[in-house]
Amino acid sequence: MISRDEALAIAREWASSGKPGPAPEVDLYEFDLGYVVWRVLPETAVVDGVPVPPPSTGYPRAVIDRETGEVSQWTALSAPMVAEDYALYRTAEGRFPPDVRQVLDRAGWFPGRDNSTGVDHWMVSFADELAGLECPPVVRAALIEFGGLELPQIDIPGQLYGGFTSHFFPTLGGVVTDKARGFAEDFENPVFPIGNNEDGPSELVADARGRVFMLHWADDFFVGPDIDSAIVNLIRGNEMSEASDRDW
Repeated sequence: MISRDEALAIAREWASSGKPGPAPEVDLYEFDLGYVVWRVLPETAVVDGVPVPPPSTGYPRAVIDRETGEVSQWTALSAPMVAEDYALYRTAEGRFPPDVRQVLDRAGWFPGRDNSTGVDHWMVSFADELAGLECPPVVRAALIEFGGLELPQIDIPGQLYGGFTSHFFPTLGGVVTDKARGFAEDFENPVFPIGNNEDGPSELVADARGRVFMLHWADDFFVGPDIDSAIVNLIRGNEMSEASDRDW
């Protein structure tokens, strides 16, 4: 367990990393899982009656884990908000394997991510293309959490194929729904587009139970029984079976 004094020492080391001179002054906010720490900004000077801003503003926060002493960097939000985000982050541990979680973190995903505004705007912008396609709650929740992310496939040594990135709506491009409509008709299973994949390229769709499919020019494939499993398979480039009535 990391004590407050130990946390202050770690915080000073973090704040002075790569900076010459004496260790800067730091402050910390203690919460159940650890300590939020930050560099204390110098007071605003006044020259000839005019306030002069400090040489730098918006220093990031860091969290020192109470159990391990591990330091992670966070944005310059208030200390309680950083503590809340860190708690969400810790709660999500185990949801994805470490290699997949690393890709997600780099892409900008975090527990509690909410891109509902972007998803709503995208649905309005492409209302004509999406007309007649129902977006079930489980699919909307997936779009809100992962919408706008680009998830590259992990490079596997010795593998002759791969490197295909998955893009989740909303994306910079448009949306094509012909394959989704054809899939719904062929399998009598309505689906809604959630993104695309560079292999093919192909479309990613999901049904009302959250099952994800890849509609490739060569065939339709079953990606995963839910969005989390699908993301693991897409990032790892796992082999996918042909979609069939057995998948549901």
